[in-house]
Amino acid sequence: MAKKLFFGMLLSMALFGCANNKPSGENNNADAANAQTEDVVKIGYIDSLSSNAQPLPALVYPAGSPVAKWGKLTVGKNAKGIRCMCDEKGNPIQLRGMSTHGLQWAGVANVTEGNIKALRNEWNCNVFRYALYVDEEGGLAYNPQFRNDLLEKVVKWTADNGIYLLIDWHVHRPGDPNAPQYRCHPSNGRDLAGDFFTYCSRRYANQKHIIYEVCNEPNMINDHGVEWETGIKPYCEEMLGIIRANDNAIVVCGTPWWSSCPEHVIGKEVADKDGKPYENVMYTFHFYSASHNDGKQFDKDGNLPPTVRPEDFFSKIKGVLGELPIFVTEWGTTEASGWHDFRADLSDKWLDILDGDNAGEQVVSWCNWSFSAEGGVCGALKWNTGKISPMDPEILTESGQYVFKRLHDKKYGKQ
Repeated sequence: MAKKLFFGMLLSMALFGCANNKPSGENNNADAANAQTEDVVKIGYIDSLSSNAQPLPALVYPAGSPVAKWGKLTVGKNAKGIRCMCDEKGNPIQLRGMSTHGLQWAGVANVTEGNIKALRNEWNCNVFRYALYVDEEGGLAYNPQFRNDLLEKVVKWTADNGIYLLIDWHVHRPGDPNAPQYRCHPSNGRDLAGDFFTYCSRRYANQKHIIYEVCNEPNMINDHGVEWETGIKPYCEEMLGIIRANDNAIVVCGTPWWSSCPEHVIGKEVADKDGKPYENVMYTFHFYSASHNDGKQFDKDGNLPPTVRPEDFFSKIKGVLGELPIFVTEWGTTEASGWHDFRADLSDKWLDILDGDNAGEQVVSWCNWSFSAEGGVCGALKWNTGKISPMDPEILTESGQYVFKRLHDKKYGKQ
């Protein structure tokens, strides 16, 4: 949600919650040219270089590292019988780490071998989220090096440090994962999503540390929110079919309204063509603390913000966590644009919920947005740099200081 380009999402969701109404403040006319308008999705081609990608040999993980200890992750059940993220032996675990900002902006400056090592050794991260925008200002559609060069390096760098890599197909604008910009790109007719997951699932099939997020934040198409059953679910099932042909890694599916409404999935989970539920699947929930709360939270001066939400997100998600395996692949300490209102108090409430204070006693993995100086006060860094180790505390923003401290919470220790 806290992205370089921001089109009134905060106001729209404040007024309408998860309804499929036209949100006030959303620049629908400007986005219409980027939205899928046909009922039938046109699918492009998959490049032979992707369909014939040669698998990397299994990489070696450092002894005692999270991946060496937990292995290839699965979706199992906790002591209460609730599905959740587990290690390869079926024991519930929690991943905690950082997400990049858009690589096409200054966010790529922080994706270095030294910084990933620092995130592991100095920040205590055990997961790194690689946010790959597609059609925005020089994303993957215009810079294949993000896949062909940088991703290959990040796969190795995270393996070298024994931490998990969440590869995020960053659906944002357009908000429909079925839009031509993703499925039949106007520049070359390629099915970029299918091509990407064909390549990755073949190339990284032997790696234990890879997790896939197949659509970041499905949101708007023309005047309406992209619905789970008719838009997001069929797309996720198609990507799962591609990935499962090569790999059984955990796949995380986006949910409606900028991944803030996973309750739409309950009773309608992804399944294969024979109707058999896919295994090792999780669903996203994204929150920004000053926007997604109980709808009654006051600002620091004791005033209600002008766009108070009518929905109690705390209560809703506590219930959802008794029904679905959730991965909070993105969250921020601020309001939803990322530019204002750092709220440590509300962030504490959210992290307590993710630590198991919920109906399913599910311990939920998370990635903070973002390991960058981009995107406002939710960025963890005051400036983008290729080197942060040994880390100077002066580089951290107020949000960065907060997240750094939470990553070192004594009850977790070194993971």
